[in-house]
Amino acid sequence: MNIDEMLRIAFSSLAANKARAFLTMLGIWIGVAAILAIVAVGNGGKALVIGAISNGSQSNVIQIVPRELVAPGLPQPGQVLSIDSSDLSIAASFSGVESVSETFYGTAVVQSGDKSDNVTLFAGPADLDQLARFLVVRGRMFTSQDVLSHANVAVISESLANKLFGSGNPLGAVITLSGVPLEVIGVAQPEQASLYSLVMGSDNLYIPDTTCEDIFPNWTASEMDVVVKPGVPVQSLASRILLALNIHAGDPDAFADSSGLLASVAALVTKVTTILTAVIGAVAGIALVVGGVGVMNIMLVSVTERTQEIGIRVSLGARKRDIILQFLVESMVITSLGGVAGIATGFALSAALRAITGIPASVPWTMGAVAFGFSAAIGVICGLYPAVKAANLNPIEALRYE
Repeated sequence: MNIDEMLRIAFSSLAANKARAFLTMLGIWIGVAAILAIVAVGNGGKALVIGAISNGSQSNVIQIVPRELVAPGLPQPGQVLSIDSSDLSIAASFSGVESVSETFYGTAVVQSGDKSDNVTLFAGPADLDQLARFLVVRGRMFTSQDVLSHANVAVISESLANKLFGSGNPLGAVITLSGVPLEVIGVAQPEQASLYSLVMGSDNLYIPDTTCEDIFPNWTASEMDVVVKPGVPVQSLASRILLALNIHAGDPDAFADSSGLLASVAALVTKVTTILTAVIGAVAGIALVVGGVGVMNIMLVSVTERTQEIGIRVSLGARKRDIILQFLVESMVITSLGGVAGIATGFALSAALRAITGIPASVPWTMGAVAFGFSAAIGVICGLYPAVKAANLNPIEALRYE
């Protein structure tokens, strides 16, 4: 008997018991779909973290922070951090450095009328929008002239604007920061998802660094942004600047490159995500095992129901190998159809997750191929015992079976 004939008999048998065949393959369907969906979520999580790292930094900017800022939480107004003018001068003295600027950030409270909100305060030069990776979508960004004149102006995030002003126009409105009035000149939103936006939150306030120094005289710079000239190796220059700053501070761990710290965080998050994906995937794999047991059970029932058919085929010259292959083919058809349905469902869930949440969930096609091969293998493993049992039936007793 050739494979075409075996496939024809297998599909005929499934067609004769549609409901039973569907329920049998359902376990494989659910198991494969669950595993692929979990892989998609894991890949999406890793891609989100890696994307946040790359979006939160620029390739030609070295972002240097004091080591104490690595501790959980943001600095409070008045908390002294260890970046001062001498540190800026040291960094600016290196050849290959195009410019050096300082950035302040921490938590603060802003008010507008009877409304107030806790915010993340960013203060820096006129190109703070490029350093902190946000876009001004309404109004304007503060300028170099605003910085030089210590202008009491502010750019606020869309989230903060909605909380303080609702559907009203925030441009031109006045908010107060530590009792100092600031005119809202712009509304901003993150350029892309980054660790700035993920860690710092969405209620943000951006002001000139000179204005921040006037409001909080003791609140020193939280970050030093070193712009590197084109063609200069960034990592090599960053290592030399960090060495000089740490020697000047008398502490080998006084400063750190925040991009390196973020990369370490990304590696840790990726490792944890991979472990969680594997553990949850293993739990979902139990559904496949249950599905496989269901396939074995139904194939044993099928052998019992077709005992006379097996006896007739053996009496007409069918070999044990033919009987074994016939039942293995039927078992593989059931699990393969369940696998195909599960793969389609897994890819559909991945696409739905991307569309609904924006998480870059994805399943590589190779994973789909592995899932199909695994489904077929379950058919072989779980169909082998019923197939061998069918082949070993005594043909005389089989013909007498009713």
